[in-house]
Amino acid sequence: MSDVKKGLGADMQFELGQPFRPFQQLMGVLPDRSKKIVPEVYWPLMTNPESPIIDFYPRDFELDMNGKKQEWEAVVKIPFIDEKRLLAGMAPKDAMLSDDERRRNEFGVTLKFTYADGVDYTYPSSLPGIFPDLEHCRCVENIYELPTMDGLEVYVGLVEGVKVGEAALAGFPSLHTLPHTGTLGFHGVSVFQQESRNESIVVTLTEGEEKGTVAHAMERLGKAVHVGYPFLQEGKVASISDEMFSYRLADPSQPAAGTNVVQIPHPPQGISDWKKKANRIESVYSKRLGMMVGTVESLVQIEPLVGLRKTEEGATVKEYGPIAGMEPDYATQTIVDRVVSEDQRFLEKEALPMVEDFPAGTRAFFLGDVAYGRPLEVTGHKGEKAEVWVSMLMSREPEFGLEICRQAEKQAPYTPSYQVARMLSLHPLVLSKLTSAFNVNSSGLRLNLGLNLKFEAKKQKVLGYSRKNATGWEYSRKAIELLIEYMTRFPEFIAKIEANPTGDGWEDTAFYSDPEVAKVKMKEIGAWLKTVETKSLERVPLEAEQMDGDVVEMIEQAADHNNETAVKMQGKAIGNIPRSALLKPTEAEQHTGKQRFKLGDRVVYVLDSGRVPIAMRGTVVGMTRTARQTLLDVVFDSKFMSGTTLNDRCSPFRGSTVPSNAVLNLTDKQVVAMSEAAKARAPQQSSAPMRANGGNVAAAYGAPGGPQLRQAGAPAPLRGSFRGAVAGMQNGAPRGGYTPRGRGGGPGSAPNGNYGMQQQQTMPIHTRGGMNGGSGNFVPRGGRGAPNGGYRGGRGGAANRQGFNVVDNSDPSEGVVQNNRNFRPQDYSNVPPPAGLEQTRGRGRGSFRGGANPRARGNGRGRGGGEVTAS
Repeated sequence: MSDVKKGLGADMQFELGQPFRPFQQLMGVLPDRSKKIVPEVYWPLMTNPESPIIDFYPRDFELDMNGKKQEWEAVVKIPFIDEKRLLAGMAPKDAMLSDDERRRNEFGVTLKFTYADGVDYTYPSSLPGIFPDLEHCRCVENIYELPTMDGLEVYVGLVEGVKVGEAALAGFPSLHTLPHTGTLGFHGVSVFQQESRNESIVVTLTEGEEKGTVAHAMERLGKAVHVGYPFLQEGKVASISDEMFSYRLADPSQPAAGTNVVQIPHPPQGISDWKKKANRIESVYSKRLGMMVGTVESLVQIEPLVGLRKTEEGATVKEYGPIAGMEPDYATQTIVDRVVSEDQRFLEKEALPMVEDFPAGTRAFFLGDVAYGRPLEVTGHKGEKAEVWVSMLMSREPEFGLEICRQAEKQAPYTPSYQVARMLSLHPLVLSKLTSAFNVNSSGLRLNLGLNLKFEAKKQKVLGYSRKNATGWEYSRKAIELLIEYMTRFPEFIAKIEANPTGDGWEDTAFYSDPEVAKVKMKEIGAWLKTVETKSLERVPLEAEQMDGDVVEMIEQAADHNNETAVKMQGKAIGNIPRSALLKPTEAEQHTGKQRFKLGDRVVYVLDSGRVPIAMRGTVVGMTRTARQTLLDVVFDSKFMSGTTLNDRCSPFRGSTVPSNAVLNLTDKQVVAMSEAAKARAPQQSSAPMRANGGNVAAAYGAPGGPQLRQAGAPAPLRGSFRGAVAGMQNGAPRGGYTPRGRGGGPGSAPNGNYGMQQQQTMPIHTRGGMNGGSGNFVPRGGRGAPNGGYRGGRGGAANRQGFNVVDNSDPSEGVVQNNRNFRPQDYSNVPPPAGLEQTRGRGRGSFRGGANPRARGNGRGRGGGEVTAS
């Protein structure tokens, strides 16, 4: 082998057939920016211009896009490595290696560690100060010799017991689960977004047409089937649909027969949507998978199998539910009713007797309210109840996580992008360019001169700097300070972008006319971006919730303080414990899958497998939601061997990312098993409807444990008239202090100038004689320029110009349903005026004359010296 290309790694060989040593392999594949991985004596070979092999490590190289669009898809055109030159260049440096480095450069032996129950010792750390000693080590170390083929023969074919075809094990696809035929022909199967021009094997379902009907689908409603042919996955048929209707079970616990099937017609738009969906499913099978499934006449909607669940009686049952991002609709003819080999991981089991399920000596976690999440050991049984020994805390453990999280949110608020743009006097598009990837072409190179604080296309944000909610992007104080520093250091650069915020395809000469100056400035900006290390900031998905390093450090300090002042523990014997109050580590995932978490929640690890020691406590500092589960970043109270730094957000060996069903939420107790006395004390929800005069409380609607919706009570009786309500009356009084004579109030008016409509609502207004001075009971007069003494408000003008409507209330009983046969209309305005009415003068130029009802109006403030006369 004369030449070896970079990237071959361990495949590099000497001409004599001996493999490269570790340092020689690294020098053949690493760029000079990764020189810290090899011993320091080799660094000059990668960076010194006088190095005999400096051409192996170019800084500037050509990219062959080869029709690709993204840079990472390109072929990197770097020189091949001549193995003779590489070894000759490294030979003088080999003698300068230390003894430890020489040992690292040698190939060791393969070791085998075997568990031995009778062995218990402390294994010393391989790197003291970095890795801790392993206490209670029960392994025996031996050299493992790889077996050879001496005296053996290779077996050709399938060994006995292998299941193939229709009997293949779960997870292995097979076409034989449905009857089919295969033919060779030109079908135009899509390969790499382009239809194939050659012949393809096309699979046709022989029973596709007859098994695609609604009647065939109806037989599977509410049953467990397998979908996704030929890549089968178990699910439960929740509903079915055809072109016109959807069908579902009224009672899911009963079979699909008679009145138990509910038929729901599609809305007008739903009919066309169903046709599009059916055509798309048929097209995917035909053009993408090369399968002819026949016309899609009906679809089944599936709830996939999500796992197993333990009932309170101890039985193990399958659990089905929707999965976000997973297509729920499948063609009926592609449904497989049953398989030969069931998935052994998801088998339903009947409940075992308590003695067999939790034998004496079983270690588990307590789910009672008093010692929730504490470890226990089963000591005995009494019927179907257990007697346990629980390790209980003598006092309540402090909840420091949530408080630190709340304080951190107050001290480091996020500012919406439009406010940041206004603060910095930037165009919103310029702010968007600077905070994302901003590419500039300089000397044939494409430089990214953006701050890389948000990634819209990848749906990522930068932890501690940016986040996105329903209203848009938001930036933290650290991000704003970084923007200010960018604008201060390179004002000319920012000003050019500000002058053309919609520009694209930027060249360095667009910022600086002199090409040499432009090249130097672009390098200067790039060098500054390296100093602030924006590209190394932690990127997380938009939906992820995570604390930054400063807050995590406070969590660690609080946990350390809690360990120093640890609450004392004591063992306590408790009897009469039901099965539902015991959480076995091997079955914990079947109980803890539906928990909810918040940042700052305290948790305990309850699995007997995985990287985290069992029963170790910690605090949630991050959450990432995937299609099937939620992953939690947890900072634990103590160090452990397989712990991480959570991408440098916590101390070494303190953090780990675990599934949400691997821990028990101690802050929000959601799997708690209440005693009979606690259940009796718990508030009971009634399903009876609310009655008008007391009685039962309204029934609640909503998922158990989640927000509950309740029927609201009847509103209070409307005070005032309907017109008053439309006009904005509050408690029977209009807003704005309406008075019949102008702007102010007077005797008879409500406080603060509000007109006393509460009293007026009982006064029928009679206008039999009309508004023009007739003999009606209530005749307002006056107002400058009013014809015939008619009503004119404010500065003058006819009543209809002011927007007031004349209402004929001559018959108050008109349109009223007479529930009281003895009811007779009465005129409540026929009352004597107050004795001191004539002595009361208004503050305006008008006055009251005659015997008027003070409850109907107040003193006028208008210009017209009108009169109000009561008949």
